[in-house]
Amino acid sequence: MSGSFESAAEVPRISPPSPESFQAEFVEPSRPVILRGAITDWPAMQSWSLEYLKERFGERELPVVREKGGLHYDARGGLHYERILFGDYCDLIADGRPHDLYVTVRVDEQLPELFDDIRPLAYTADPPWARSRFWLGAADTKLPLHRDLPENLYAQIRGRKQFLLLDKRLTRMVYRHAFYSGVPNYSPVDAEQPDLSRHPRFRGAPLLRAVVEPGDLLYIPSMWWHQARSLTMSMSINLWWLHGPRVAIARLAELYMRLRKLNL
Repeated sequence: MSGSFESAAEVPRISPPSPESFQAEFVEPSRPVILRGAITDWPAMQSWSLEYLKERFGERELPVVREKGGLHYDARGGLHYERILFGDYCDLIADGRPHDLYVTVRVDEQLPELFDDIRPLAYTADPPWARSRFWLGAADTKLPLHRDLPENLYAQIRGRKQFLLLDKRLTRMVYRHAFYSGVPNYSPVDAEQPDLSRHPRFRGAPLLRAVVEPGDLLYIPSMWWHQARSLTMSMSINLWWLHGPRVAIARLAELYMRLRKLNL
């Protein structure tokens, strides 16, 4: 590991606050936080396992991201997607060994039944725009440094995952890919092991580190850069949401992705 990661400050872990406190103390000032044990009452916490998912969705073909040469994408073509029967994927990672395939699917398009096993969160306040992804990967699975427009609550169901985060105001440090690239919201910097000869502006980046445990919610503020690694086999679902003028921006971004055939 290299400099910035070793000195990363820890994201605070707190008991779940009231929705009003969460909005005032974290969303409005754009501050990451882990809400400890915030989803322990979700049915998913008891039911979701590789065996459960294989039984329910094993015959469903899903897109998976494949890591090639240490990355899941190239700047021109975007992410490296393949398709696999979900049951076969569950078998691949069941033994706990690292694997270069990673399930990251849009829940409403691919696995809408998963919504039956989670409960609405008061923190998102019935948003006019909301999206979710389901994430399943073996130990040591890593996705690149990137950012998203929506507010993000990341719910950890099984296993442990580490996040490194960087304030959106420090975007100049990450050498983000061009808007016209295949990955306009990604950075070529590896926050865990930055190549400072290629990316010297990243030296001393004030990273924050968050390790999420089963039952935790991690709040990642809008436009904050983040990079995740599964410390064990990991199963998660995230909840993106937006209010106000940014809803129109999100819808324009979705149209832009469809027109350019970007699959991020």
